[in-house]
Amino acid sequence: MNWKRRMRRNLLFAVLGGAVANAIYWGLLYTTALHGFAAGALGPANNFVWRLDPNCYTPLRCNLEMLAANVVLYTFWIFVALIGIDVLRQLKQKPAR
Repeated sequence: MNWKRRMRRNLLFAVLGGAVANAIYWGLLYTTALHGFAAGALGPANNFVWRLDPNCYTPLRCNLEMLAANVVLYTFWIFVALIGIDVLRQLKQKPAR
């Protein structure tokens, strides 16, 4: 498998993983036991959105901006992890003779 296909596959997994992680954390916001954990996990996106747009016009728009920022943040970090795993796997392979 060439590197372009591996990158495309890793990016697809990262986007799907970012969306799933965001959905899980967003769902945890509505629980009583794990609300603090979910609010802490969603904190970076809150800070990012509030810093760029200090007076959000509507709650729906702010929530959508936070969801989009979270998906991008989670996608980035999942993609970095997948690339690291792929590089380690490529370095571990024996060279062809």
